[in-house]
Amino acid sequence: MKFKSIKKWGLRVLTILITISIISCIGVKSQVKQHLGEKTYLVDPSIFNVDSSAIAIANVNVLSTDCTEMLDNLNVLIKNKKIIQISKEINIPNEYKIIDGTGKYLIPGLVDTHAHLHRSKNDLLLYLANGITHISEMFGTEKHLKWRKEAENGSLSPKIYVASRKLSSKKGLMPKIRSWFGSSPNYTTKNNARKAIIKFKEQGYDAIKLSSFLNAEIYYALTDEAKKQDIPTLGHLTYPVGLKGLYISGQSQLAHIEEITKATMHDFGGMDSSNTEEYLTYLKNNANDIAIKLKEVDMVVSSTVWIIESIPKQNFDIENFLKTIELEYQNPGEVEGSRLAKGWLPSNNSYENMDIKNDSELIKKHKLFWKTYVEAIHIMAKALVKHNVTIITGTDSNTAGVVAGFSLHDEFESLYKCGMTNSQILYAATVAPAQWMKSDAGKIEVGHRADLVLLTKNPLDDIKNTRTINAVISNGKLLDRKVLDEILQSIKDANNKSRKVSIDRFIN
Repeated sequence: MKFKSIKKWGLRVLTILITISIISCIGVKSQVKQHLGEKTYLVDPSIFNVDSSAIAIANVNVLSTDCTEMLDNLNVLIKNKKIIQISKEINIPNEYKIIDGTGKYLIPGLVDTHAHLHRSKNDLLLYLANGITHISEMFGTEKHLKWRKEAENGSLSPKIYVASRKLSSKKGLMPKIRSWFGSSPNYTTKNNARKAIIKFKEQGYDAIKLSSFLNAEIYYALTDEAKKQDIPTLGHLTYPVGLKGLYISGQSQLAHIEEITKATMHDFGGMDSSNTEEYLTYLKNNANDIAIKLKEVDMVVSSTVWIIESIPKQNFDIENFLKTIELEYQNPGEVEGSRLAKGWLPSNNSYENMDIKNDSELIKKHKLFWKTYVEAIHIMAKALVKHNVTIITGTDSNTAGVVAGFSLHDEFESLYKCGMTNSQILYAATVAPAQWMKSDAGKIEVGHRADLVLLTKNPLDDIKNTRTINAVISNGKLLDRKVLDEILQSIKDANNKSRKVSIDRFIN
């Protein structure tokens, strides 16, 4: 009887523990959904009056295929999702909807090569409203593969390039548990790493994302197998591999210019507030050689400069920083965060340093560190530009402070400060990323996909003019200014319905 009683109570305890575990998992998943924006009301794209008929843009100034000049007074015919004719003299058939392009400027649809969609399809509309017709999702899931398929089948969306989740080689129970809830999968043997590459390719991913947390053995197994499977690798640079290893690895894209400067800080022996001048001297002495070697191996670098410039502002002046971004359009789940993850708001911001608020000396040291960190990015960017390394525009959207869609135009201004001409920036935002992703977009050329943006001002005169959007054509679908405004208002309304924390004090 005693044994039976113990067994009975043991089963009860086990049942209780299992119940608690299930409830905990449900709670964790609910919080994950919250901070990844899945609980925000969705906008129904079918409510917008999008025109899919044949289109003629008449008498418009067209950006040349090398992005160096505007070609005056051309007529561009679009039918069946393709550009079918570009000419000065043309008879426009009656079936075409004519858009008067007089005094306007036509450029290819813009590309954000470092986007994080997370779990809200509203962002797809937000990209389109900002002239972005192609994005690269840099932490892909089966959900994003589904959205890519829907876009291919005609849903209102940018074209989506999907990289896998970041692959790591961390060991232990906690990394494994985190991977169950969507964090980076970990591979601790070369055999498993190679199998992962084959699996991700079979699932339909366009590229393999590499994390900063890879040991050299697993990193080289991943890049080697990816070459065999003919699938590109991109992402971060792990310290055990370093720049020397990167040059021979076969990795084809770095996800941030920051990855290069972090590697130089590591090679320098570490940078802090006590050695900033020495580090910057070291970087200036080595930046050109690094850029030359990256050019030699045809490395492509996604920019993500603006987010680095924003970190000191978020760190030390979050209240005023939030007033400078389009916060009302950002998914409130991301802004508010959850019990598991910080958001964007004061006292809960991912970059805000609460530990030094009342220590003036520490604040001074941290400000010097971040000033140097940003300057290092600028130095390296200028070296990349000088030596014609292929830069493609990326934002790291949905990271704290980086509003999907709007942030790409911020990125353009940052790249201008880094020494890129307006022409080079437009090339980095259209032709270069389309070529790297093997897309039939990126140029205004006969036979190319009809992804276009009609501007009221010339972006070659001022890169800020990419914001003067009159209309967007995405995969042959016309979204005029009225529709674009309706999209933005609908997203704002959906966000306000979903909001748990007021952001009124940050809205001008």
